Amino acid sequence: MTTLKRCGVCAAMLALGLAARAGLERLDATERPPLQRPLTSLPMDLPGWVGRDVPVAPSIVERAQTTEYLNREYESLRRPGLKFTLWINYSEFGTNLRHTPDICLPSSGWEKVESLTRELQFPADDARDLTITRLGYAQGDLVKHVGFWYYIFGAGKLENYVRRFPVTSRSSHGRTTRGSSMTVEVFYPGAADPDAVALGEFARELLAALEPILPADRAEYHVP
Repeated sequence: MTTLKRCGVCAAMLALGLAARAGLERLDATERPPLQRPLTSLPMDLPGWVGRDVPVAPSIVERAQTTEYLNREYESLRRPGLKFTLWINYSEFGTNLRHTPDICLPSSGWEKVESLTRELQFPADDARDLTITRLGYAQGDLVKHVGFWYYIFGAGKLENYVRRFPVTSRSSHGRTTRGSSMTVEVFYPGAADPDAVALGEFARELLAALEPILPADRAEYHVP
């Protein structure tokens, strides 16, 4: 084989390899849908609730690995004095899933109270229910509750199926998800709303208000 032919064969093999690599990258492409609207478009006032934005320290925002976030306090108009703090964290690359209550609160000295933790179902709309986890944590004499659920956008059916197993509920063994994701956390004092009645009312109004913001291709989870 002449030198020219050998060069031609090498060039053909290189082109074939590059084409194969490009094909594999297309097959393995990860869609990470953005939110349809900014989180700040969530209405400040919800039926029965009035809200106000609460500033967040830049160091906390950085540690939360967020692409976009909302930190807002909502006060009940039906139950004077009852306030929920709403923290929503959207991440294009799913890195926010490293920061669930079960990870962040114990690292801040809060001890989980298993007897206060339960799964709750609330009607999201006329056709379906939303399952959330209501967690309880204690630090000395202080007790707090956290309502928690999250979404993953754009992941495939296989990833969504596997993630429903408890050991892989948030992601794949601590790795970030293949899609984008959004966590929703509702904090309130432990003595308030012990039966989660107000939490259910708030969740229903919040879900309706979130609907125009969330991408349609999504899966819902509740295990932190």
